[in-house]
Amino acid sequence: MRPRAPAAGVFGLCGFLLLLRPGHACPAGCTCSAPHTVDCRDRGLPSVPDPFPLDVRKLLVAGNRIQRIPEDFFIFYGDLVYLDLRNNSLRALEDGTFSGSAKLAFLDLSYNNLTQLRAGAFRSAGRLVKLSLANNRLAGVHEAAFESLESLQVLELNDNNLRSLNVAALDALPALRALRLDGNPWLCDCDFAHLFSWIQENTSKLPKGLDAIQCSLPTENRRVALRELSEASFSECKFSLSLTDLFIIIFSGVAVSIAAIISSFFLATVVQCFQRCTPNKDTEDEDEDEED
Repeated sequence: MRPRAPAAGVFGLCGFLLLLRPGHACPAGCTCSAPHTVDCRDRGLPSVPDPFPLDVRKLLVAGNRIQRIPEDFFIFYGDLVYLDLRNNSLRALEDGTFSGSAKLAFLDLSYNNLTQLRAGAFRSAGRLVKLSLANNRLAGVHEAAFESLESLQVLELNDNNLRSLNVAALDALPALRALRLDGNPWLCDCDFAHLFSWIQENTSKLPKGLDAIQCSLPTENRRVALRELSEASFSECKFSLSLTDLFIIIFSGVAVSIAAIISSFFLATVVQCFQRCTPNKDTEDEDEDEED
């Protein structure tokens, strides 16, 4: 006869399997009364609670002290559609954070401490419809930060520390319908000119209009609403060149000059060789007269 497994081990295994079953294992201190929903708001949690039902679709963890999202989080909870992480202590989004988040449609990261968005920060979250990054400390957004978000309709970047924004980041959002940019310390310099043109062409996508967005004039110590500006306000920028542009122009000019000199020298050498190798007509005539 085979020895029987200890009763404690059997019960332990059964308990573990029950925790993994969909619809079970509500985290301590949280509520799971609504179907497919885990509510852990305002619990003072230092990290994302775990474990909770694998079939969870709506996770509410706003008002805690969470500092990071685990890298493998969406690998285990890939059915999540709604994630509310408002009012926490997130400082950065690690590479691969949203791997496996193919069903995520609503993501609220407002009122955190994010300072930068890297390229592909939301890669794999291609079904996102609304993304809120309001009231963070964002000072930089990579031009490829929103790549693959072809379904995103609402983007909130208001109340951050943005002074400029590459238009390429917005051009990557073909379904965009609403964009919040107000509450940032925009600087109306030549780097802002492209964004201003984009805003002029997409005013209908600004819920609060042009009056809500202000910028600082580099030559004056005051802020103005974008409605007070026009394309003419940036006319000087059309002919301004950056150091990179100047370097490219100078390098190109030098390269062309060197190429022209080399080509001229080569052609002169060829012509000279041709002249030396070709018999002189006058010499040929003299040779013919002497023969006569």
